[in-house]
Amino acid sequence: MAEQLTGRHVLAMLGGFFLVMFAANVALIYFALHTLHGSELENPYDASQAFNRRIAEARAQDERGWTASVMTRAEGPGERVMVEFRDRTGAPISDLEVTARFQHPFDAAKDRQASLASDGMDYEGVATPVGPGRWTLVIEASRGAERLYRSENKLAVADTAPN
Repeated sequence: MAEQLTGRHVLAMLGGFFLVMFAANVALIYFALHTLHGSELENPYDASQAFNRRIAEARAQDERGWTASVMTRAEGPGERVMVEFRDRTGAPISDLEVTARFQHPFDAAKDRQASLASDGMDYEGVATPVGPGRWTLVIEASRGAERLYRSENKLAVADTAPN
């Protein structure tokens, strides 16, 4: 014998439907607020206008024929960065002002920078602690106001905490 559809059944079905919708909305709002954000440009127009300048700088860098060998290692609470610059003939390049910047993929507040000092051949410096995870290491070398070299290197920093 089939049950008869009553007002209470309809009320229970409507209540269940709206309860499921409410729970789905709460879940979507939670995940939207607590997951990684996309990257944002402070001023997209200015970034687009600088594109030709960046292309010209990259071409000039390629014409110089410089190479850079970059190594990092954990040192104390920080991260040591070592860079060797060589010209086309393999000779070391001196008299550069070199910076290394660890860029976090999603949070610019976590970025760390170090100025690298030269020992006459290579450049070294220690950045303040960077957390474990994926980073972009940006190496920039300049003389005066002219930037002569720039590279972006993707790397993973391991957790070095004692077990």
